[in-house]
Amino acid sequence: FGRSLDSFIVCCYAKKAAKDLICHSPKNEFSSCEDMMKNPIIRVCLWILGIVALVGNLSVIFWRLVYGEDSKVQSFLLKNLAVADFIMGVYLIIIAVQDTRWQGEYFEHDVRWRGGMLCQVTGALSMLSSEVSVMLLTVITADRLICIVFHFRVQPLSLKTCYLICLLVWLLGFVISFLPMSGLSYFNAVGNGNGFYGRSTVCLALQLSNDRPPGWEYSVSIFIGFNLAAFLFISLSYVAIFLSAVKSSSAIRSTNVKRESTLAKRVAFIILTDFCCWMPVIIVGILSLTGSFNDPEKQVYVWMAVFVLPFNSSVNPILYTLATPQMRDWFCKDSKSKGKSL
Repeated sequence: FGRSLDSFIVCCYAKKAAKDLICHSPKNEFSSCEDMMKNPIIRVCLWILGIVALVGNLSVIFWRLVYGEDSKVQSFLLKNLAVADFIMGVYLIIIAVQDTRWQGEYFEHDVRWRGGMLCQVTGALSMLSSEVSVMLLTVITADRLICIVFHFRVQPLSLKTCYLICLLVWLLGFVISFLPMSGLSYFNAVGNGNGFYGRSTVCLALQLSNDRPPGWEYSVSIFIGFNLAAFLFISLSYVAIFLSAVKSSSAIRSTNVKRESTLAKRVAFIILTDFCCWMPVIIVGILSLTGSFNDPEKQVYVWMAVFVLPFNSSVNPILYTLATPQMRDWFCKDSKSKGKSL
């Protein structure tokens, strides 16, 4: 006999109790009855991105603590960015580990997982990483803008000011990320114990559909409104930096401005990567809210949540630190020494 239910987890329990039952329910975009990540490619991506983010960003932090860089302000900002990206690696590994633990029996753990504290904290860590990264990229861009475009009119950021700004960024990031866990009724549906972050298997509160779950306005204001404003500022700033560099003759540009421009070029790779990761999320979010985007299987949501959004956290250390002259010199020396020893 057949039955139609509104939850795939209930169907999983029903089919376990009655083997011959034909049960119909809405599909879960991430999970099946057996697996938390039903797509094996997604599972592999979680592990690869998570490990690369952890190892890569730890290497960045170590490298900058040991070797430093000429621009202490820029170096400190990038160390903070590496910490934020490292947190995304922690998030990815937590999800990957839970997926591995529950293979073959996920449906038995779904309700407890999504309604539990670990899922809430894991989701908050993802949001903390994303938003702190966006805010730090905005600060880094503002620093480049001051040093290159307004270097005669505005005092560059001092290291002390940089410490204060980073402290405020992290405090704001913690407030934004952990506020949904405060117990406010706004973030929780009556009769639903999953909480703000438990709305999805991977504990993300991304609003990429026309659904209206509790707290959806908050999610939209952060992931779409705040981030769109930040990247508009970043884009306009780099246009101003580019125009300033073009207008300035190489003969009259000071050595300091040339150095700052070189730093800006290297940071631009990070900005571009984050822009490419976030803009699809923002665009799809806006289109979904207006009803102009239809993704019934929610596969776009799956790939954006698990691959596109955390991708920049894995490639940032490669794009910046591994591209610095110091790192290239170190690799060249190491290669030459190995060649001589052979």
